[in-house]
Amino acid sequence: MKKYEQFIAKEDIELIHENTIRILENVGVKFEHEEALEIFRKHGMRVEGDVVYMGEKDVRAALSTVPETFTLYSGRGTVEVGGGSMVKLPVGCPAFIEDRGNIRKILNKDIIDLFKLIDTSPLLDCNHVNFFTESEGFSDDVKRYSYLALLMKYSNKPFPFAIPDTSAEKGSLREAMAGGIRLMKRFEGVEDKCLASVGINPLSPLCYDHAPIERIIGTCSENQGIWLASCVMPVLTAPPSVASILTMVNAEILAGFVFTQLLKPGTPMIYANVSGSTDLRTIQLSMGNPEAALMIYGTAALADYYRVPFRAGGAISDAKDLDFQAGMESMMMAEATVEAKPDMILHSTGCLGTYNIVSFEKMLMDEEIFAYAERIHRGIDVTEKKICFKDIEKTGPRGNFLSGRTPKMYREEFYLTQYLNKADANDWQNKGRVGLKENAGQKVQERIEAYQAPEITKEQEELLKPYLPEDYRDQI
Repeated sequence: MKKYEQFIAKEDIELIHENTIRILENVGVKFEHEEALEIFRKHGMRVEGDVVYMGEKDVRAALSTVPETFTLYSGRGTVEVGGGSMVKLPVGCPAFIEDRGNIRKILNKDIIDLFKLIDTSPLLDCNHVNFFTESEGFSDDVKRYSYLALLMKYSNKPFPFAIPDTSAEKGSLREAMAGGIRLMKRFEGVEDKCLASVGINPLSPLCYDHAPIERIIGTCSENQGIWLASCVMPVLTAPPSVASILTMVNAEILAGFVFTQLLKPGTPMIYANVSGSTDLRTIQLSMGNPEAALMIYGTAALADYYRVPFRAGGAISDAKDLDFQAGMESMMMAEATVEAKPDMILHSTGCLGTYNIVSFEKMLMDEEIFAYAERIHRGIDVTEKKICFKDIEKTGPRGNFLSGRTPKMYREEFYLTQYLNKADANDWQNKGRVGLKENAGQKVQERIEAYQAPEITKEQEELLKPYLPEDYRDQI
């Protein structure tokens, strides 16, 4: 039995699939792009205005060409996606930072420090950091590609989910996307490998507007991967139940799968539903809710049904500070994530304020949260060796098992926290009552100072110079 079946049964998934096809056949999905509409017409699908209708056969044909697993190549280490790979990335592009009790706009210096924290993380598999927010005086190429160039020059980890900054793109979006991928290919010295998986967001409900379609076309032109992620708000951009959200979002994502596979059969793809709840008192997206955890299990079930890789979860919280709420919500979400085993996990560390705020101290705490959750799910290893009968026999009644060095078995069996307070209460008080956040803040600085840049070739240096901000061309 799969872990998700504690929360959603196989017959439930069948019902969701049947109703997904009803939506695709009878309601349709908008594609606000004439070239995309022409591709659908060419393949015999019904198109009325900019609404496309498709059926079971179209969906199954598309899914048949999506790889169940794929490899993202990098000179910093290849990334395998699929089969429960649990590739972990940090909080994605937060606009704000929690800084000693204040929430403020994230600045370029913060972005560099965040980059270093990610790069030195023992938990995270890939680097993924913000676009620069202070870009006055940047050339168009620096605005567009500085994010990629920063990762290529300074990251010790692979960065296959990085993309150009096209938020203010005045030219061709598809060319900007393709240009970023070509830059990565030149840096890596390869032409025929999959280096990147590009994130695309539908416009819920049931729409792909012009910009994401352009990004899909540009990415596919360079034979790279795509991940499609919907994040809806119940009662606003989605119906008011978990089942209806899973069904409608499924239609959105599968429509995107169909388009991408018609455009470039065999394109590696990741299925992602990162929806949560809506707090109708404040009209805010809420991700630290039980229903957001249930979405993880539902997404795992649907991806398993279609036999495609999926993204879900993370240590996500709606809290605005590193407080009890942040810990409670993040542990709940991380526990569901580890149990569901997504192939890709964005927002694994540092996330506050429903994706919008980063906390450096929380980056470290979330590493602990995932370590706790993973230790629990490793379970109890019951073997003759681990029962330790000879030790018990030797020590006997009222004996003591403490002798010599710390046993290797103890180190293997018991997780030793790096940051949490396990000290004697009086001892802790006598040493100044250093709190969790203060302690983590000290460790943050140690981590940032421990960062060391990788070595790159002279040719790679020259390639990246035109795309790096002047302040970061030689060092960070």
